[in-house]
This record gives sequence, structure tokens and C-alpha cells, in this order.
Amino acid sequence: MKILILGCGPAGLIAAHAAVKRGHDVVIASKPRKSKMNGAQYLHAPIPDANTLPEFTINYQLAGDVAGYRNKVYGPDSEVEVSPESLVGQHPAWDIREAYNWLWDQYMQLVNPFEASPDHLLNRMRRVRPDQVISTIPAPYLCARKHDFEYAMVHATEFAHGQIRNNTVLCQGDEQIPWYRSSRIQEYQNTEWPAMYRPAPDMAMSRVWEVTKPITTNCNCFPAVTRMGRYGQWKKGVLSHEAWDETNNLLDRIEHGGNTQ
Repeated sequence: MKILILGCGPAGLIAAHAAVKRGHDVVIASKPRKSKMNGAQYLHAPIPDANTLPEFTINYQLAGDVAGYRNKVYGPDSEVEVSPESLVGQHPAWDIREAYNWLWDQYMQLVNPFEASPDHLLNRMRRVRPDQVISTIPAPYLCARKHDFEYAMVHATEFAHGQIRNNTVLCQGDEQIPWYRSSRIQEYQNTEWPAMYRPAPDMAMSRVWEVTKPITTNCNCFPAVTRMGRYGQWKKGVLSHEAWDETNNLLDRIEHGGNTQ
């Protein structure tokens, strides 16, 4: 079976790995470059073969309250669930950079240049004639009509505030403090700030960049394409490692003649 995967970030290559492991013919369409993996990130579950380093423990903390945290990121009228509601405490983690570097070395030769748009996708599907398409690229790129894409804009820096210990995430719900989350994971650092507050580079002690945080969309373009990853689904709370189980579940349904949706 031929599987066309859009995107070569962590979620895209995790999906490719799952399909290759099952013996399928995989083609990856993407800008042929590695994700920059800015800031402090981690996996919530290991990826088979790709993670050989031992798991570690994340200390997920909240200062202030959940409402203050939500207000800073999403605004006072928002009702979205935020990470401090479910992650506060300790939980196991795995090195996302180790996994992604391994996946890139394994599958970079499968990446074919692709400029994302509805027309380019249709042309690529006519050429490749895939049995299934999985997309992890940002959903707005594949929107053929003017659907709504809800999101929040924030600023990020490669710097952790205060005396944050390694493998710690601190969510800041005190609305008098401008940043809302700071973390140090495997010595990589990150602090995120609400859209209304852009830290000066000297205050951030690093470069500052904008981050788009997807929330939800009503886009139903390309219903036959299976969306994975937070940006592919354009959905809050989606994690990269979930592409492994999602791809395997999708292929189970296809191989047993079931519905792919």
C-alpha cells in the first residue's frame, strides 16, 4: 500500500516510521528541511526504535491559578482546557530531539519537495496515486475555501526564568507576571509570553519569535486526508507521539477493510 505523508516534522516522521514498520511504501512531501525544534520540548511516550535514552521525569508546576494562566494565553472569555488542568504533578518523558534526529536520518531520503496548497496537493495525489494521505502540515495551507481557523499568538524565547531546575515546567497564573510558562527540559530552555507582551531581546536574554497556537477549525476540505499532529488537525492539546498510535490504528482499519475516518 502506498502512503503519502505531508510534512517532515516530528509528527510527520513518526507517522512515516509507523507506516514503514508495517511494510508500506511511504512517500513524504514537504519542504526538505528539519524542524528547528526551538525551545524546551519532550515526548509523552517513547517512539519504538527512535528512543534509546532512558525516560526521565517532568515536574509540571503551577504558580497562581488556572484561570489567570488561561486569561493570559487565550483571553478572559476563553473556555479552552489548558495544560495545568491535566499535567500538574510528575509524569514520565522521553527525549524528542533524540527521536527526531533518528527519524530524520532514517527517512530524509523519502522527502520530496512540496509547496503546500490545495492545487499542489491534488497534483501530487494524481502523480503518486496513494492509497492513503496523512497530513501533518498546518491545516490552513490545505484549505480550499475560507474556513475559520481559531488560534492564539504568543512570543517565545530560549531562556528559562528564575531558578527553574532541569526537567521542570512552571506555568505562571499570576496575571501580574507577564510570562505564562517557563521550562527547562534536558537543559533546553523556553519561556512563552502572551501576544500583548513582547519581551525585549535583552530582557529575554535570547532571540524572540512568534508562535501560532492552534485551537480549532471548521475546515472540512479534503475529507479523505487524515490529519495528524497539532498543526495538521489544527486542534489544541494534540501531542507529537500520538501520530504513532493514530497511524497504526488507521492502517489497521484500512488493512481490515474498515472506514478510514
